[in-house]
Formats: sequence, structure tokens, C-alpha cells
Amino acid sequence: MSGVLNQQQLAELSEKHQVYQYQAESIAQQINMVKLTIKDVETALTTITALKDEPSGIETLVPIGFGSFVKANLVNTDTIVVGIGAGVSVEKKIDDARSFLEKRKDELTKYYDQLNTTIAKIGQELQNIEKIVQKHQQSQQQQQPMRAE
Repeated sequence: MSGVLNQQQLAELSEKHQVYQYQAESIAQQINMVKLTIKDVETALTTITALKDEPSGIETLVPIGFGSFVKANLVNTDTIVVGIGAGVSVEKKIDDARSFLEKRKDELTKYYDQLNTTIAKIGQELQNIEKIVQKHQQSQQQQQPMRAE
């Protein structure tokens, strides 16, 4: 686009800019959710690793939310109940559970990277639009005659 834009082109750029901003906000929220989910998976992996060599019957603290815990005795440390999605959980041997969670973490990390790439592209588009509008504003100012007051 040239330095001088008509009103329709300015309106279209403004609308595009707004759409990109909404997309960026939405993706930023997704990035935060994926980041939290990755952290949860990492916590589960750390816990599974710590439990692997623990005998059955040991007393432990189980998180119940908001920094609160309940004391519990572990009946069986050979298997883990793992959420597989859509509210469904399955019991898996500890090594299988670790493999499943590591695979899930890898998938989430790839998705996280894709989201970051997408938001970077959107950021670049926003900057391009802003540069075009800025050039337009500069050319408009140059075309206006100076007035003596």
C-alpha cells in the first residue's frame, strides 16, 4: 500500500488490527493454560518418580487444593490412576503412566511452541498495520500546508 490511504482502506486496516488483537489475546490465554497444564504434568511426573521406590503402606500428604493436604496411607505404589481426557481415567503400571505423561508433555510442548509461533506472526502483522497507518499519517501531515498563526 502506498503512503496515502482512502477512508475505506483505513477502516479495513482498523478492522484487521482489531481482529488480530482479539486473536492475540485468545492465543495468549491458551498459552497460559497450556503452560499450567505442562506444569501439572511435570508435577505428576516428579511425584511418580518419587513414588516408584516407595513401599506400600507409607504415610504421605495428598493435595486437596488451595495449598491444603490430607494425610493418607498408600495402599499400592505399583499402579497410578491417570486421566486420559474427557473426564476418563485409567489405571496404569507406574512405568506406563510415566511414559504416557511424558508423551503428553511432549505433545503439549509442541502445541505451546506452535501457539508462540502463531502469536509472533500476529504480532508482526499488527506491527505492519501500525507502520502503514503511521506512514499514512505522516504523508497527510506533509500534505497539509503550514499556517501562520
